[in-house]
Amino acid sequence: MSATAFKDSAGCAFVRDPAFAFHGRAQDPRPPISSGNAYGRGPPLQPELKVLLVSLTPEVSEITALVQSAGHELADTIVQRRDAPDRRYFVGKGKLEEIAESMEDRDIDIILFNGELHPSQHYNLENRLAKECYDRLRLILEIFADRAHGREAKLQVELALLHYEVPILREWIHSAAVGERPGFMAGGEYRVDVYLETVKRRMRRIEEDLDLVRRERGRRRAARKDRGFRLVSLAGYANAGKSSMLNALTGERVLVEERMFSTLSTTTRSLPGPRRRILLTDTVGFVDGVPFWIVEAFNSTFEEIYESDLVLLLVDASDPEGEILRKVRLAARTLFPRVGADAILPVLTKADLVPPGRLDDVVRLLERSEFHARPLATSTGSGLGLPELVEAIAARFAFPLELVVRLPANSEGAAALSWLHGNGEVLRVDYGPRYTEVRIRCRPEDAERVEAMGRVVSRVEAPRG
Repeated sequence: MSATAFKDSAGCAFVRDPAFAFHGRAQDPRPPISSGNAYGRGPPLQPELKVLLVSLTPEVSEITALVQSAGHELADTIVQRRDAPDRRYFVGKGKLEEIAESMEDRDIDIILFNGELHPSQHYNLENRLAKECYDRLRLILEIFADRAHGREAKLQVELALLHYEVPILREWIHSAAVGERPGFMAGGEYRVDVYLETVKRRMRRIEEDLDLVRRERGRRRAARKDRGFRLVSLAGYANAGKSSMLNALTGERVLVEERMFSTLSTTTRSLPGPRRRILLTDTVGFVDGVPFWIVEAFNSTFEEIYESDLVLLLVDASDPEGEILRKVRLAARTLFPRVGADAILPVLTKADLVPPGRLDDVVRLLERSEFHARPLATSTGSGLGLPELVEAIAARFAFPLELVVRLPANSEGAAALSWLHGNGEVLRVDYGPRYTEVRIRCRPEDAERVEAMGRVVSRVEAPRG
């Protein structure tokens, strides 16, 4: 196993040698260092890998969907019912021996554990089973690495991968180097210490780059709001139908796939139809059971949700009721208190796949949830409920103030009329020889500017809806 030289973003060379963690034990599996997007390398997962799934619960639908989403073959599933993972091996020692014996005559590439492996468990399992061992989080991160295309998405995924790998690297070095204290290269500083310091430096650089992205995104958001745009975000669990909804409402053709995490970068498009200027943003899906640092890595993406004027919370109506409750509770933990309940509109997707009687049950289930709101039932396939959804979005942003203003019949009045068309809802324009009378709906914060343009002859609160 040969060493490979890389350079970090600052141009500093370093060596990644997979053999350093094994001290001559070349027959053992390599340490779990992702060969993914980190440092600009190619896709992490080979196609069509055969996966053995090991779970402590018979509920494996989501982890199976993740395996399929990664494009791999689920060769077999082994279930050991336990209340908690074994401290050393995740599964019990007897089950571990059973797995090891079964591996001798089976063509398995990866053993996937349905849970989170601690670094020591990872080390023990790979040494005992002589196969690469993944946990649920690593599979998610590798899928992320394979799907990241834009610069921001690649940076976010790389940061998450490095956060994940550092403690596992430390465990491999600590466990493999016990009793061998002189260090590599005859007494100098441990080569892994140099590598880990390079990784930390790279993480700091990524965080700085993402902070720049976050500030630039914030400036664009502020500029849009100043120009009268309203921002609407599509949020929800992975594979809830957010990209399909964006396409259906805006006429866009963003990628839609029946697999989890097909969207990692935000996409913003204008919502046609309403006279208000409304921007709709597709965001990365929520997923349960991920640590805080993954949410932090994708913070600039989640800020699009937190800073929106309205969040459309998409819920897959075809899911079992228990799954719906689990996903809704995760959404509540993610959104509250950063987003107020009055700024969230629950939306049921894939309603055409649900019998009417059960759809009513799901609606009542959402009404009793943490959001306490009656959801709109929709289907991007049949078009069910989409016109009502557009009307509901427009009603949320109806201008609350209606003015009648008389503008001078000159170039200044023409410029003022152009501004009114761009920043308000112009209901009527009457042209006269001495002035132009305009009936307009606008935001309260724009009223002072409108009054400075001409003489306001009428001012009333506009009806909503």
